[in-house]
Formats: sequence, C-alpha cells, structure tokens
Amino acid sequence: MSESSLSTFEIKQYWGLILRRKYLALSVGLVVLSFCTWGGFIWPETYEAKSTVFIQRSTMMDPLIKGVGTSSSMEERLKTLQNSLTSRNIMERVIKKLDIDTEAKTPQKLESLIDGMQKNITVTIKSGKGSTDAADLFVISYEGTSPKRVRDVVNTLVDEYIAENLGYRRSDAYGAFEFIQNQLLEYKGKLEESDKAITVFREKNPNMVPQTESAVLTRMESFQTSKIDADIKVKELMRKRDSLKSQLSGEKELTVGMVTSEGSPQARLNYLNSQLVILMTKYTDRYPEVLKTKAEIEELKRQIARAKESPPGASGFETSTMNPIYQQLREELVKTESEMESLRARSSELTRQQQQAKGVLGGLPKEQEEWSKLQRDRNVYQKIYDDLLQKLENARVSKNLELTDKVASFKIVDPATIPFFPVKPDRIKLILVGLVFGIAAGVGSTLAIEQLSPSFKNEDSVEEGLNLPVLVAIPSVISESDITVAKILNRKVLIATSAYLAIIFVVLVREVLFKYFEIRFISF
Repeated sequence: MSESSLSTFEIKQYWGLILRRKYLALSVGLVVLSFCTWGGFIWPETYEAKSTVFIQRSTMMDPLIKGVGTSSSMEERLKTLQNSLTSRNIMERVIKKLDIDTEAKTPQKLESLIDGMQKNITVTIKSGKGSTDAADLFVISYEGTSPKRVRDVVNTLVDEYIAENLGYRRSDAYGAFEFIQNQLLEYKGKLEESDKAITVFREKNPNMVPQTESAVLTRMESFQTSKIDADIKVKELMRKRDSLKSQLSGEKELTVGMVTSEGSPQARLNYLNSQLVILMTKYTDRYPEVLKTKAEIEELKRQIARAKESPPGASGFETSTMNPIYQQLREELVKTESEMESLRARSSELTRQQQQAKGVLGGLPKEQEEWSKLQRDRNVYQKIYDDLLQKLENARVSKNLELTDKVASFKIVDPATIPFFPVKPDRIKLILVGLVFGIAAGVGSTLAIEQLSPSFKNEDSVEEGLNLPVLVAIPSVISESDITVAKILNRKVLIATSAYLAIIFVVLVREVLFKYFEIRFISF
C-alpha cells in the first residue's frame, strides 16, 4: 500500500471515530467555546484612558541660546519621566485631589492603593517628526475598573506633573544664579584686595623691575589655580550637600511629604536683591532704576514681616511606609560627601606641592618673590572672576528662559476622555480562541476516549490481543426504526447547535461593531 493511500485510510479512520462519538466531541467543543465566550462577560472589565503631552522646543530659540545659557536636558527629563510621574509625592496629591483616599481607611489600604495605581500607570515616549518645531511627546495611560476614574486620574496626574516640573526647573535656575552671583562678589573683593596689595608694593619698591617668571613660578601658579578650582568645587558640593540635607529634612524614612511656596514675597525679594547688585555695578546710588528697586525691596521686607506674624498654613500628611525618595536622596548625599573628601585630599596635596615649590624659591630675592606672588594671585583671581562673570550671564539667561518657558513648554495635545470600550477582557479574541480550542478539545477528547477504551476495534486487534484466529465476525444489526430515531435525534442536535452558534456569532459581530465602529445594537 502506498503512503498516500495509507494516509487517506488513516484520515478516514479518524473521521469515522469522530462520527461515532460525535456527541462527545460536540459537547466538549461547545463547553470550551461557552467558557471562553461567556467568561469574557463575567470577567471584570478594565478600562484604559490616555493623554498625549508634548514637550516642545522652538527651533528659532535653540540656536540663539546655544552656548549662552543652559537649560534642562530634554533627554534627561524623558529618561526619568516614568519615575517622576509615579513618584509617591504626585500619587498622594492625585489621590487627595480626587478624594480617592476616602476609600482607604487604614495606612495599609492607602499603601496598597498607591502601589496599585503605580503599577497601572504606563508611560510611552515617542519622537515627534514632521513638525516645524523640535518636539518630543509622551503618552500617559492608566488602567482601572471605572471609566470616569481612569480619565480623572490621567488628567490630574498630567496637571500635577507639569506644575511640579515647572517649579523644580525655576528653583534650580534661581539657586544656580544666586550661588554664582555670591561667588562673583567674593572674588571681586579678592581681586580688589590683590590690586591694592600690588599698588602698595610698587609704592614701597618704586625702582624694582619685575622679572620674567621662572618655570617654578609657573608651576606654583598652576598649583594655585588647581587648588582654587578644587576649593570652588568643594563649595559647590557643600551647597549641593546642604540642598540634599534640606530635602532630606522634608522627607521621612517611612513617609514622604512636600511643601511648596512658589510665588512668595521672599522669592521676589531674592530676585530684586540680585538685580540691585547688578545695577550697583553699573550705576550710582541716585540712578532712577536703583532708587525704584530699593523702594520695592523695602516694601517687600515690610510684607514679609507682616506675613511672619500670621499663623502658618497647613502642611501635608504622613504615611507609615518605606520612602524610596528618602533612600535616593540619602545615596546621593553619601556620594556628594565622598566627592568632597576626595577634593579636600586633592587640595591638601596641592598645598603640599606649593610648599615644596616655595622652598625652591628660597634663593630668590625677597622683593622678587613677593612681587611674583602678588602677580600670581592677581592673575588667578582675574581668571576666576572672568569665568564666574561669564557663568553669571549664562545663568541669568537660563533663569529667564525657565521663567518664561521659552526653552521647553508642556502642551496637552490629547487630554484623556472617558473610555467606552474596555481593554480587558478582549471578548473578540476570547471568542475566536474559544472556537479554535473548542474544535481541538472536541477532536482530542474523542481520540483520547477511543485510545483509552479497552474494547477491540476490529478483527486485527482481536487476533493481536488474544493471539487467536477470528472465525466469524457478526455485524451490528440496525433496524429502519433505529435509523429513523437516530436521524431525528441528529436533526434536533444540529438545530440546537446551529442556534447556539448563531447566538455566539451575533455576540461576536456585536463586539466587532462596537469596538471598531462604535455601533452597539444589542445591550447585555
């Protein structure tokens, strides 16, 4: 017998087995199909709301500020976007704003609520192409059982993130500007003192002709410059450390809170003081703009004095739970202190190298050594002053850019709306999967029962099983009445099965029309 005829024989044999146990195959298939179909309606529905936000930068502004001011890196913001949006601070504010915290009667339930919301929030970052501006966009989505709540959570989350991001950017810009300004004033004073010392030295030694500095003096100047740079970096790290400690003081190891004071008179007073310092470097005390600024400063001081006499506002609440922000700030503080120790060690080593170089200069005339030192200090202070002056202008541009949102702006281009069709369960897929698995289960159960049945299937199986020859094979005798009864039963089963499958087909069509065309003609 050829392979093709053998394969055809096996197919016919299996088909005969299925027909012989057709009611079993049909029952199992319908059970699986029913489980998948009606299970999709029993399964709790999950809805998803999305909001699309642009972080847009003007292509005209970017070339103008390139190399002049610094702004927050777009790539860095997008990299930490997921963590920022799901931070505990924002989650707690969203929960309180929507009154969802009323559902949590205990701290444990509140913690579980926050964790569940964080897990159900997804952020997808995309690149905007084909627009006239350089733009980046991200899509924020949230899943939940209530269509209205998922919409409110997404919209509130976006609003809170934009407000917090704007506040942090402005705070960093003002802090950097004030720090550089203070450093500039400090080195301006040192430069003036150095000029006075050089003037006094020349008055004492009018006949002295300065000599060209030797390699030793050049090396000492390099040591001095490196030491001052290290000291400035230490001061910067000390400022960063103080800022981290200040943030840690507002955070608890087992809770997270946030206090904001944007737009306070104190912020305006700090800004006017910085403006006054700049004006005083250019004009006299009687200049109209100077007088106007001083008058406004005095008025703000009186407002602050009156504000201190009023009772303080209410603060946030605390929850007893591990605080990931506290741990992150603590690690950053340890890293900063380690860098400070390293820079201090470097400064000490530079000081030691300077002392060694001074020993080499012991043989030089006292006046020449003093003159070289004055010139060296003056050159170092001048160089640092020039660098700080340029950084101050860069910081001023950066501060103004952040204040006016000219570098980057958040635009909600697609706010979240109430979803009408649940994302889970996907009833269309469930019905199709149920149909496929129902057919497979029906056929598989029939073949399995046939294989597990202990009866002999034909004459060959008798001879193989009993090792005896078959003398006579008596066929089953089916009467006309039995055939008629079987046909009637088959017709009834066929009609019932067809009606049931038609119902499932109608359900499938209803789901397809509602999901893809928003047409609902039958309601369950």
